[in-house]
Amino acid sequence: MLYERYPGELTVDSVVNWVASSIVGLPRILYYSKETLGPQFIGKSSHHKVKAIFFSSTGERAAPFLRQAAQEYSSYASFAFVLWKEEESQIWWNSLGVESAPALVFLKGPGAKPVVYHGTFSKSEFTEIMEEHKHQELQQLRSDTSLDLGCDARGHSRAGKEIMIWYCVIAAGRPGVELSKKRQILRKAQDQLLSAAGESATGNLENLVEVASAATALKNDRLTFVWLDGELQKKICAFYLATDYHGACGPRGFEDDNDKPEVFIVRFQRNATYEALKADKKNNLIETLQGQDTPDASQLVARYNGPDGILEINKWVSQIIKDGDTREIPYFTSKVPDLVPEETNKEWLSGTKGIRSAGKSLKERVQNSGFSFRDYLTDPRIGPALLMLACISWGTIWFKNIQSAQKTPKDEAPKDKTDKRRRPKLSTTLFGQPESSADPEPRDARQWEMDSDSD
Repeated sequence: MLYERYPGELTVDSVVNWVASSIVGLPRILYYSKETLGPQFIGKSSHHKVKAIFFSSTGERAAPFLRQAAQEYSSYASFAFVLWKEEESQIWWNSLGVESAPALVFLKGPGAKPVVYHGTFSKSEFTEIMEEHKHQELQQLRSDTSLDLGCDARGHSRAGKEIMIWYCVIAAGRPGVELSKKRQILRKAQDQLLSAAGESATGNLENLVEVASAATALKNDRLTFVWLDGELQKKICAFYLATDYHGACGPRGFEDDNDKPEVFIVRFQRNATYEALKADKKNNLIETLQGQDTPDASQLVARYNGPDGILEINKWVSQIIKDGDTREIPYFTSKVPDLVPEETNKEWLSGTKGIRSAGKSLKERVQNSGFSFRDYLTDPRIGPALLMLACISWGTIWFKNIQSAQKTPKDEAPKDKTDKRRRPKLSTTLFGQPESSADPEPRDARQWEMDSDSD
């Protein structure tokens, strides 16, 4: 049986944190100060995620059900904790609208008004709140959301498969200040159309004529507003905008500040004839496999070149929808680049699981490894075991002393140091032959007699 001893102080918060982190393996939710919340959390979190910020007056760690939610909603939201201080209350009220702690704040995109909840929540209540606010007000067009948003030629509109024509308004650009401004404008344009659709339902038709087509399409789920990361999705961005990798699409160059995000609309149309042929061929496996790359809908793109006014954008969108619904437009087929799969958004989880507090030293890690010397001090078997080891050690020493006393003088005679193996003398000749006067003389050698001149 495996067990792990708790090494910390006996407080409820510490024990719960140890169980959630070390035993269950849930991620931690880190605390941030007013200086680090912006640059370290909001600035570094993924652009498409909702920011969920908890305010605590006690500084206690996140409850297990909050950590579980952080794990389950990691693809939609990033989580942070802030310690509430009275001297900083005015800052939080002015920036986020938080009056007191405990509180929960959702940031749902650039320029979006923070959604604030005061008080504590049960697990079920928090789950309902997360389901309501897990998406940004202007969602990102991603590889795993394009079908649900109705912005994929191989899918269909949010209104259903029976709809033949639908639209998607996209703000594309490289993440940064300029794209955030475009996202904020497009989000406000979407809110204006939603308000106009609500007014049309109540019978107030004033100031709705110019945007009526767009408001109706948005109400009927035939129109979607999204934003696209032109740096990551550079191929499909360049395909829609018919441009090279600069401005709105592609990675930034060295000291490149030329960020020019674009707003455009894509009109999707399914071909009724193609739909009928596809239904007839659905039982033919070969033809089905051959037709897998054929898009289900044609796409026409129109770029917006007007001012950044909200009403102007909605007028333009409404006119595009009116023309697209009434005019006979040919069916165009083209191979659209696929969206690049984004990161799996598990880095935050793996990073927080591996974080150790400043007090977690090597000693604490050894204590958490499952071995504790204190456990054996109270074991009744430890005394006899130590006595037995002491007897064995004493007996070994006594036996060695007896053997040394019984050795003969011959055995005790010191060894001649000259018996040591001599180290061979290294040769200094070119071919390794020893230089010695006793070298043998070759058999066919003869002496050379030197003639000397005499007087």
